[in-house]
Amino acid sequence: MSFIEGKVVYNLPVGDVLILANENHLKEVIFLNYQVFHKSFKISKNNKILKKAEEFLINYFENKKWYVFEYINYNDLNPILKKLLDIPFGNYLYYSNFNKFPRAIGRILSSNKLPIFIPCHRVISKNSIGGYTPSIEIKKILLKHEGIIPF
Repeated sequence: MSFIEGKVVYNLPVGDVLILANENHLKEVIFLNYQVFHKSFKISKNNKILKKAEEFLINYFENKKWYVFEYINYNDLNPILKKLLDIPFGNYLYYSNFNKFPRAIGRILSSNKLPIFIPCHRVISKNSIGGYTPSIEIKKILLKHEGIIPF
Protein backbone atom coordinates (compact mmCIF):
# COMPACT_ATOMS: atom_id res chain seq x y z
CA MET A 1 0.00 0.00 0.00
CA SER A 2 1.24 3.45 -0.89
CA PHE A 3 1.23 6.05 1.87
CA ILE A 4 1.15 9.74 1.06
CA GLU A 5 3.66 11.88 2.91
CA GLY A 6 3.84 15.64 2.96
CA LYS A 7 6.22 18.49 3.62
CA VAL A 8 5.60 22.23 3.74
CA VAL A 9 8.06 24.57 2.06
CA TYR A 10 7.66 27.93 3.78
CA ASN A 11 8.06 31.53 2.62
CA LEU A 12 8.26 31.05 -1.12
CA PRO A 13 7.24 34.01 -3.33
CA VAL A 14 3.93 32.15 -3.93
CA GLY A 15 3.44 31.61 -0.20
CA ASP A 16 3.71 28.34 1.70
CA VAL A 17 3.57 25.24 -0.47
CA LEU A 18 2.61 21.73 0.62
CA ILE A 19 4.23 19.00 -1.48
CA LEU A 20 2.89 15.44 -1.35
CA ALA A 21 4.57 12.23 -2.48
CA ASN A 22 4.46 8.50 -2.03
CA GLU A 23 7.60 6.35 -2.02
CA ASN A 24 7.88 6.52 -5.84
CA HIS A 25 6.53 9.80 -7.17
CA LEU A 26 5.63 13.37 -6.42
CA LYS A 27 1.82 13.44 -6.28
CA GLU A 28 0.55 16.96 -5.66
CA VAL A 29 1.50 20.58 -4.99
CA ILE A 30 -0.84 22.69 -2.86
CA PHE A 31 -0.55 26.47 -2.53
CA LEU A 32 -1.60 26.81 1.10
CA ASN A 33 -2.25 30.55 0.93
CA TYR A 34 -4.77 29.99 -1.91
CA GLN A 35 -6.23 26.49 -1.53
CA VAL A 36 -8.21 24.60 1.09
CA PHE A 37 -6.80 21.12 1.59
CA HIS A 38 -8.70 18.20 3.14
CA LYS A 39 -6.72 15.03 2.37
CA SER A 40 -4.94 12.85 4.89
CA PHE A 41 -1.18 12.50 4.78
CA LYS A 42 1.72 11.73 7.07
CA ILE A 43 4.30 14.41 7.87
CA SER A 44 7.52 13.36 6.19
CA LYS A 45 10.68 12.88 8.16
CA ASN A 46 12.90 11.42 5.47
CA ASN A 47 11.07 10.97 2.15
CA LYS A 48 13.81 11.48 -0.46
CA ILE A 49 11.34 12.61 -3.13
CA LEU A 50 10.02 15.38 -0.90
CA LYS A 51 13.58 16.47 -0.08
CA LYS A 52 14.39 16.61 -3.82
CA ALA A 53 11.12 18.48 -4.50
CA GLU A 54 11.98 21.06 -1.83
CA GLU A 55 15.44 21.50 -3.43
CA PHE A 56 13.74 21.91 -6.82
CA LEU A 57 11.44 24.69 -5.52
CA ILE A 58 14.30 26.49 -3.78
CA ASN A 59 16.45 26.28 -6.93
CA TYR A 60 13.56 27.53 -9.03
CA PHE A 61 12.94 30.60 -6.90
CA GLU A 62 16.45 31.43 -5.64
CA ASN A 63 18.59 30.44 -8.62
CA LYS A 64 16.02 30.71 -11.45
CA LYS A 65 16.67 27.10 -12.43
CA TRP A 66 14.01 24.77 -13.77
CA TYR A 67 14.58 21.20 -14.97
CA VAL A 68 12.51 18.11 -15.63
CA PHE A 69 11.95 16.60 -12.19
CA GLU A 70 12.78 12.89 -12.20
CA TYR A 71 10.22 11.77 -9.60
CA ILE A 72 7.01 12.32 -11.58
CA ASN A 73 5.03 9.47 -13.07
CA TYR A 74 5.28 10.62 -16.68
CA ASN A 75 3.52 7.49 -17.97
CA ASP A 76 0.21 8.68 -16.47
CA LEU A 77 0.58 12.27 -17.62
CA ASN A 78 -1.77 13.79 -20.19
CA PRO A 79 0.11 14.39 -23.51
CA ILE A 80 -0.69 18.12 -23.32
CA LEU A 81 0.94 18.32 -19.88
CA LYS A 82 3.95 16.37 -21.20
CA LYS A 83 4.40 18.97 -23.93
CA LEU A 84 4.81 21.66 -21.26
CA LEU A 85 8.04 20.01 -20.13
CA ASP A 86 9.62 21.19 -23.41
CA ILE A 87 9.03 24.88 -22.64
CA PRO A 88 12.28 26.30 -21.20
CA PHE A 89 12.43 28.65 -18.22
CA GLY A 90 11.51 32.17 -19.34
CA ASN A 91 9.64 31.02 -22.47
CA TYR A 92 5.97 30.42 -23.17
CA LEU A 93 3.42 29.04 -25.60
CA TYR A 94 0.03 30.40 -26.51
CA TYR A 95 -3.09 28.35 -25.90
CA SER A 96 -3.54 28.50 -29.69
CA ASN A 97 -0.19 26.69 -30.22
CA PHE A 98 -1.97 23.48 -29.28
CA ASN A 99 -4.09 21.58 -31.79
CA LYS A 100 -7.22 21.77 -29.67
CA PHE A 101 -9.66 24.44 -28.65
CA PRO A 102 -8.16 26.89 -26.13
CA ARG A 103 -10.89 26.19 -23.56
CA ALA A 104 -10.14 22.46 -23.71
CA ILE A 105 -6.45 23.21 -23.20
CA GLY A 106 -7.35 25.43 -20.24
CA ARG A 107 -9.34 22.60 -18.65
CA ILE A 108 -6.42 20.19 -19.08
CA LEU A 109 -3.97 22.70 -17.62
CA SER A 110 -6.27 23.39 -14.67
CA SER A 111 -6.15 19.67 -13.82
CA ASN A 112 -2.36 19.82 -13.36
CA LYS A 113 -1.63 18.53 -9.84
CA LEU A 114 2.05 19.50 -10.07
CA PRO A 115 2.26 23.20 -10.93
CA ILE A 116 5.77 24.65 -11.26
CA PHE A 117 7.13 21.10 -11.73
CA ILE A 118 4.90 20.82 -14.81
CA PRO A 119 4.96 24.47 -15.91
CA CYS A 120 1.37 25.14 -16.97
CA HIS A 121 1.91 28.81 -16.07
CA ARG A 122 3.99 29.10 -19.28
CA VAL A 123 0.87 28.87 -21.44
CA ILE A 124 -0.74 32.26 -22.03
CA SER A 125 -3.37 33.87 -24.23
CA LYS A 126 -2.38 36.18 -27.08
CA ASN A 127 -4.18 39.09 -25.44
CA SER A 128 -3.82 38.26 -21.71
CA ILE A 129 -2.00 35.87 -19.44
CA GLY A 130 -4.99 33.52 -19.34
CA GLY A 131 -6.26 31.74 -16.28
CA TYR A 132 -4.62 29.74 -13.52
CA THR A 133 -5.89 27.37 -10.87
CA PRO A 134 -6.03 28.12 -7.94
CA SER A 135 -5.25 31.84 -8.42
CA ILE A 136 -4.22 34.14 -11.24
CA GLU A 137 -1.97 35.89 -8.68
CA ILE A 138 0.27 32.80 -8.56
CA LYS A 139 0.58 32.82 -12.36
CA LYS A 140 1.54 36.50 -12.30
CA ILE A 141 4.24 35.81 -9.69
CA LEU A 142 5.65 32.89 -11.71
CA LEU A 143 5.59 34.74 -15.05
CA LYS A 144 7.24 37.79 -13.51
CA HIS A 145 9.85 35.57 -11.84
CA GLU A 146 10.71 34.07 -15.24
CA GLY A 147 10.80 37.47 -16.96
CA ILE A 148 7.83 36.67 -19.22
CA ILE A 149 5.76 39.63 -18.01
CA PRO A 150 7.08 42.89 -16.55
CA PHE A 151 4.45 43.51 -13.82
